[in-house]
Amino acid sequence: MKSARKAHLKLGRRGENAAWKFLESKGCELIARNWRVKAGELDLVVLDGETLVFVEVKTLRRKGVFRPLDNLSMLQIKRNARAAARYWNALGNPDMPTRFDLIEVVMSRWGICDIRHHYGYQPPLSLRKTSYALEW
Repeated sequence: MKSARKAHLKLGRRGENAAWKFLESKGCELIARNWRVKAGELDLVVLDGETLVFVEVKTLRRKGVFRPLDNLSMLQIKRNARAAARYWNALGNPDMPTRFDLIEVVMSRWGICDIRHHYGYQPPLSLRKTSYALEW
């Protein structure tokens, strides 16, 4: 694996660790991490009270004016929604509320500069009316 790719993956892991610690401090319970299927990947799946939350984590080193959210593409949002639907089906379509959250982590070489938690970011409208029983 090339060193740039390794550095990118390492930064992503650091961001996911920071996001998980942040959510844990808010009382969330970790259900799954880096859950992968062909349809996509879920960075974190947590229980926030009675709500099942699918969390996308975007991490960036402090550079310029861009935020980690700027790197979230429509394709990635669709893949997250598909992966969440597969996860939901694997659980047996439980009767509980769900939510999609996004956590932005800005890192420096010394640690975390900023964490922003965006509650309820929405998947594309075209995926809201699928055959899956997810609550959007």
